[in-house]
Amino acid sequence: MIKYFLVNNASRAAAYGIGTYIKQIAFCLRNSLPQYELSFLDIHSDVGEFSISKDEEDNLHYRIPSVRGDDNAIAYYRSILFLLSPYVGEEEVVVFHFNYSLHFDLMRLVKAKYMFCRIVYTIHYFDWCFSLDGNLTRFRKLICDDDIEDVMKENIRSNYQHDKRLLSICDDVIVLSKFTYNLLRNEYKMDGSKLHLVYNGMYKDEKIIQHSNVKGIQKEILFVGRLDKIKGIEYIIKASKMIIAHDKTIHLTLVGDGDFSRYLALCEGIWDNITFTGKLSKDNLEQFYHRATIGVQPSFHEQCSYSAIEMMAHGIPFIATDSTGLGEMMDYTPECLVHIDEENFQPDEFVKQLADKMTALIYNDQLREHSSLKLLQLFQKRYCVDHMKNSIKKIFAAPTTKVGELSKDFMPYLDSEVIRLIARRPVLDMDYVGLTGIGCYLWWRIETLKGVKDKTELYTSMKLQENLIYYIDWLYDVIEEDRKNAFSSLFELSPLKWLLKGLKNAGFYKTRVEKTIKHIHALGVNLGIDRNKYINKAELMQTALKIYNLNL
Repeated sequence: MIKYFLVNNASRAAAYGIGTYIKQIAFCLRNSLPQYELSFLDIHSDVGEFSISKDEEDNLHYRIPSVRGDDNAIAYYRSILFLLSPYVGEEEVVVFHFNYSLHFDLMRLVKAKYMFCRIVYTIHYFDWCFSLDGNLTRFRKLICDDDIEDVMKENIRSNYQHDKRLLSICDDVIVLSKFTYNLLRNEYKMDGSKLHLVYNGMYKDEKIIQHSNVKGIQKEILFVGRLDKIKGIEYIIKASKMIIAHDKTIHLTLVGDGDFSRYLALCEGIWDNITFTGKLSKDNLEQFYHRATIGVQPSFHEQCSYSAIEMMAHGIPFIATDSTGLGEMMDYTPECLVHIDEENFQPDEFVKQLADKMTALIYNDQLREHSSLKLLQLFQKRYCVDHMKNSIKKIFAAPTTKVGELSKDFMPYLDSEVIRLIARRPVLDMDYVGLTGIGCYLWWRIETLKGVKDKTELYTSMKLQENLIYYIDWLYDVIEEDRKNAFSSLFELSPLKWLLKGLKNAGFYKTRVEKTIKHIHALGVNLGIDRNKYINKAELMQTALKIYNLNL
């Protein structure tokens, strides 16, 4: 069986959307892909020491304790791999499925250690969306326009570059909306071959009490989710205030944890018409779904909202924004969409628009009935767990392809790192994961770029050739200075033989290469330069990534 690790984080987000997603992915794997041995890698767990236990579904949980007062993420992640070593062989075919962008450092360490692993990443959020309230128009300007004056520019560009680097090391990227799929293709310039659109899915429990369109004396507006700015809570309260001013039978219920004090301050004058419940259990939440007249989800950033899916499954008509991935969740009910003007957002106008849409849905029985039926249809067609399960099966049913290969998207980052090291000349051993490996990678890359016609690739080839000259000078200087001490008793000569033979045969920097070979021979080191040597591409990629991970 193939080990499949779902990487989780013991955080607040894990108790909401991402935690729900991980449970649903686990359900899909258990019920459709028996060739995988599912386990959970629970990082920053609330345990005193590393432990392994089984849950009610007989899945293993590798629980990694938090380390307080230590900001060295790399050291923490290296310790995780050390703890996993007895349970995962370095040459095993294994899948690591990540869900948090902050785990990039762990991703690259995993990829360097386990040559045949498959890195999967599901995009649940973009950090820039939180900073910019999901404003795609502003995001495009910030990453493309060098002349724009904006205090957020450097931070957003940093987020963007981090995301690109993370995505480049992945073998598969799962997106939860067409919005994100198009964003990655257009703004992030990603190859579509490793992108997979898989909508979130939910199992429709038989215990679900279907929404009733019969209005009671009190009309219930329901929000379910985190009480965060990005969820539009301020605007829900202000819009509800406008409606309550004309109808005291309106009642707003906000279900979820968050910054209560911030939002309670906005409720003056409507204390009797609003309830904050905190986070509720599934059974307790069910009664609020049953009582709801309408729902409201005016978020500024969503990938594929589980709260919206739950309302669909209950047949609750709801108002939502056209932001990011949320807009396509309203494909069947466009009349219930609230537009966010990204060019000129006016809070008062947005609140009025939201209040108008909510009012229309509350008081129009026919519209509520129509919306309820349409949302149930969309749930069955797109968001039920069976569709999610089938999509996941298509991705993972086929054998893992290109095992041992690092994604070509990550090559520019390796190029930049070896060029940086050559410029800095840090103290490095001659080992393969050291000075010899840098030269082997450079020469291999130059050979793979032979005959290219693309302007970008031609420029890359020339840049690498220039730096290979600097590298050969560095290599010669190290050997001349350290002499035989440069070659330890454990030094593996094969990669260096392969490199120098290739350079010699190609006539590259001929005088310096020949002088380097003679110098090494004079030290009594037998290169056997004329013998045929072969270097394993997968091992070379793994070595290059290990050098990248040195963080020198």
